[in-house]
Amino acid sequence: METIRAERLKDPSFASSLSKMVINGSIICFPTDTCYALGTNALNEQAVYNIFIIKDRALSKPLPVIVRDIDVAKRFATVNDKAIRLFERFPGISLVLPKRNVPDIVNPSRIMMRIPDSDIVRDLMANIPVPVISTSANRAGDPNPYSMSDVLDSLRAKLPLIHFLIDGGRLGDEPPSTIFDCIEGRVYREGKHSADDVLEVFNASD
Repeated sequence: METIRAERLKDPSFASSLSKMVINGSIICFPTDTCYALGTNALNEQAVYNIFIIKDRALSKPLPVIVRDIDVAKRFATVNDKAIRLFERFPGISLVLPKRNVPDIVNPSRIMMRIPDSDIVRDLMANIPVPVISTSANRAGDPNPYSMSDVLDSLRAKLPLIHFLIDGGRLGDEPPSTIFDCIEGRVYREGKHSADDVLEVFNASD
């Protein structure tokens, strides 16, 4: 396990090297626009399984993913005009969509996907053309981690399974992302963006 300062992601050469390792199945802990997260290539089933092990998370509980942009989202989910409008109007929103080409271990029937509103994550994802698991970097049931010490306290016994810790310092106690189900047309969780605002945009005429 190696700890890395988040500023190093500004180095294109380093960011490219780290991206290749993530694509190849390395597991990272990184700061997002909400809390610290665990991530790996969502298409690598063994790496995804290791995320479940690290978190002591039941395999029956699906994992969310992040993507770098809408073009990548379209390769791995059915993204219609309504979903595009939500991604564009509500930065960082999580959308539940019909999945495409994503292993069932991630989610057997659909996919929860978002494009994070974070410069650090944009730097990390710039060279990653696949979905990346993004789930809170804590043991299932523990509080969300907003600092590296929170992560270490929660996951200390499983740290050998994490290849890189990206330290972005103490994060603000930001609300979680709003989760909207584009299949059923309903809000699962109200977070940064209000349910009324999201529904208004979703239900607007095309």
